[in-house]
Amino acid sequence: MKNFAYISVLVGSLVMSAFAQDALHEAIDGGDIATAQKMVKKGEIEEIYCGKLSANDAVKVYDKIFKSMPDESFAACPNQFSYGYGEKVCGNAKAMNACTEVLSYLLMEGSAGNVNAIDALDKVTKAALKTKAFAKPVKEQVDTTAWVACPKKGKDRAACIEECKSQSDSLGDEAHRLTCDSKPEHFIETTISVSKPSPLYEKLRTGLAEGFWKSPMSVAAKFATLAGSYAKALAIEDTAIVNNDYITRWADTHKAAGTALPGGMLFRFCSAWQPAVDSILKEKEFETRCPVFESFVDPRDNQKYKVKDINGTKWFVQNLNFAIEEKSQCYDREDENCKLYGRLYNHEAALAACPEGSHISTDEEWKDLESYAGGASEAAEKLRSNGSDDYAFTVLFGGYVNKNGIPVILGEGAYFWTEKETADGRAIARSMFSTDRDVNSMPVEKSFSMSVRCVVDAVAGAPAEATEEAPAEE
Repeated sequence: MKNFAYISVLVGSLVMSAFAQDALHEAIDGGDIATAQKMVKKGEIEEIYCGKLSANDAVKVYDKIFKSMPDESFAACPNQFSYGYGEKVCGNAKAMNACTEVLSYLLMEGSAGNVNAIDALDKVTKAALKTKAFAKPVKEQVDTTAWVACPKKGKDRAACIEECKSQSDSLGDEAHRLTCDSKPEHFIETTISVSKPSPLYEKLRTGLAEGFWKSPMSVAAKFATLAGSYAKALAIEDTAIVNNDYITRWADTHKAAGTALPGGMLFRFCSAWQPAVDSILKEKEFETRCPVFESFVDPRDNQKYKVKDINGTKWFVQNLNFAIEEKSQCYDREDENCKLYGRLYNHEAALAACPEGSHISTDEEWKDLESYAGGASEAAEKLRSNGSDDYAFTVLFGGYVNKNGIPVILGEGAYFWTEKETADGRAIARSMFSTDRDVNSMPVEKSFSMSVRCVVDAVAGAPAEATEEAPAEE
């Protein structure tokens, strides 16, 4: 997505001035909202530029432009426009395209685990569904072949009747062959008008129904709630809404077939609705129950981490989030990203980041995990949060920061340091992508910043103790 869009006309008569545009960038980057507002009011800009503006401040600066040019405004400032102006634009019957873009953006952000995006999506969806114009089907011209009535008289009709008989015979269409004399039609290429459901409604219908399965387990229940709330308005089938009734049908299917409950689906249900899930399983006489986690409290900052025993190794199943000054950071310097994805560390910091009683996951421990999960070429499917996640390892895609300090691919890639160093001064890391099945091992420059998963030391007295805490608490 581009950071800004070139615009030929803004509001009224805008003065195109490169010097003024530089001043606008300076004002916005410096947080001088008042100056930016004055410049926009006077028309002294040639582009919409939001930089690091908050959503509220962006609306203060560009309110009239957001209203008059919603498509261009979204292209220039997708984040600020979606969060700050989404409700308003989705209340505008003439702005369906911009509203659809906003909904797509919030669905994408929510599917990546952004709780704020899911909350905003709720409000924007409510506004969109109140705008009756958005519900109307759209007409689309489609090239096709079809039976079309012959002319009512003349030589063309006689020729068409013969064509009707010939085409009916070649197509084996007895019904048309019998009507060729009384109501003749011929099979020709033509263009027809097809009515299709509202693209905005289709976007919401699909996005909300799939959100439970595509999002990290920590927010999946929020998507399920949204889908249930808007199921009637969007005509989402009851069988597509994930809730206790869905889980009951799922358990009944496996009970009847005598098959084991899929671990990844079970954990996803448990993350959302434990202890109700265990009650359903008990009623159905399954011995299987929701995963039980141990907890590890980091005495340095009192943060609590979930620990899961996977094939004899006690893994932290959350990314480490201990701050090391100047050597760790949140993605894009946003605290909310640390809460969800943990912190990103350079390799020097990563080696010392895990709390006492634990250590950074080693290359050998990763190899054992990959082997247990079916081999490196298949393991990611069983380890990532939007895969089957059979072992509750719950990989989230927190991206990384490159050697130039630029954060990249949040929501798409997950990168983890190991302790292993290479002869050329780099260190071995693991990576997974949100749509791939394989876990990659690669040497990376130590100045990069990436995630850390800790492992509890295999010694007596490590500060980890079993708890029955609900998996949804992350």
